[in-house]
Amino acid sequence: MPLRFRCFLIFFLLLFTIHYSLFTASAVYAVEPLTLKTIIEEALHNNQEVQALRQNVKAKEAMAGAEGVLDDPTLKIELEDLSKDKPLNISPGSAMQTRYTFSQMFPYPGKLSLQKRIAYTEVLMAGAELRSKEIEITKMIKDAYYEYQMITETIKINKEISDVLSNMAKIAEIKYGTGEVSQQDVIKAQVETAMLINEVINLKAEREVVDVEIKSLLNRPQDIPLSEPENISMNKVKIKPDELSIKAIRNNPSLQLMRYETDGIHLKTELAKKEYYPNIMVGIAPIQREGRFDAYDAMFEVNIPIWRSKYAGKVSEAGIMSDVMKFRLRAEENIKTAEVKEWAIKIETADKIRGLYETTLTPQAELSFESALKNYQTGKIDFLTLLDTERLLKKTKIEYIESLITYRKRIAALEQIVGEEIAE
Repeated sequence: MPLRFRCFLIFFLLLFTIHYSLFTASAVYAVEPLTLKTIIEEALHNNQEVQALRQNVKAKEAMAGAEGVLDDPTLKIELEDLSKDKPLNISPGSAMQTRYTFSQMFPYPGKLSLQKRIAYTEVLMAGAELRSKEIEITKMIKDAYYEYQMITETIKINKEISDVLSNMAKIAEIKYGTGEVSQQDVIKAQVETAMLINEVINLKAEREVVDVEIKSLLNRPQDIPLSEPENISMNKVKIKPDELSIKAIRNNPSLQLMRYETDGIHLKTELAKKEYYPNIMVGIAPIQREGRFDAYDAMFEVNIPIWRSKYAGKVSEAGIMSDVMKFRLRAEENIKTAEVKEWAIKIETADKIRGLYETTLTPQAELSFESALKNYQTGKIDFLTLLDTERLLKKTKIEYIESLITYRKRIAALEQIVGEEIAE
């Protein structure tokens, strides 16, 4: 096979592979329904900030594994009575006497275990930081997704109203054709339709912005469009502020992080107190004379911590910082308890508002428009009055969607404080 043909074939296969891969990825993203559960899982798996903190936890675990271990022992070789005839011969055994000193430093009992516990406390702190970021990303995904749902539903409502306006325009044209109304009614319907088209254009632009935000959180390619979101959930949650306050104090990752910091400071205080006590070094030194080991030395070394003011300062500082963290933790617990009750009230308010739209405002707006349309057809009202009821119907339906989304967003905000999802 000619070289030129082989090169062309390889180039063609590479091009086909790249094109097929892009097409497949695009098809997968486009076909998959955009459900909240799946994109939260995708975000927690692919988000770059989460991945960075996940790697940080692994790094802390690796570092913790190295703590609590003795320092390396040391070996010292001393050559005594070297020969003047061969001054450069300094290999072991070449001297009249060679001393091999093996020594090991042993920290005061308890120091190594405290160092290991401090290191693993830092692992827990890194884990709490990771959990905090996961909850933050989850909240951001939910807010963006709910916004995406709201804009999508608003576009649908505008299209429905556009169909209604088209029907209104046809009625106006018929009445204009029979001389019952002026041409102004037809023009008003056309202007209203144009305004709706303009709204839809703006809404689609807003949805593109949210689309970019979601794909950024998911670490998805920006050139692949998102599929349609699922319908807005109509489920309700049962809010029990007292129970949720207890859960928030127990589960909130920022509070957990502060507790681990407090534990770490306490351990560092205990380690600082251990500095009052000496470390011990022991060693043994076999002695080689004329090629034979015929004696050995033993040694014992200890540091004498007499400059106690140096250690007292460290102990005092650690103790004060421990008290500071306890006060901060208690203050943060009070804040979280207050936030839980605050968001519980907001959720209850949002639920009442959406209930009002479901049971009263939306049905009344629909009945009002239907009645106005019939009255316009019979000539009892003018077209401007009919337009007012159409605008009220559109406004009411959009506000109802907004009330649903407000309810979902407030639940998401409460879940971020509690540190877990609230069962529907």
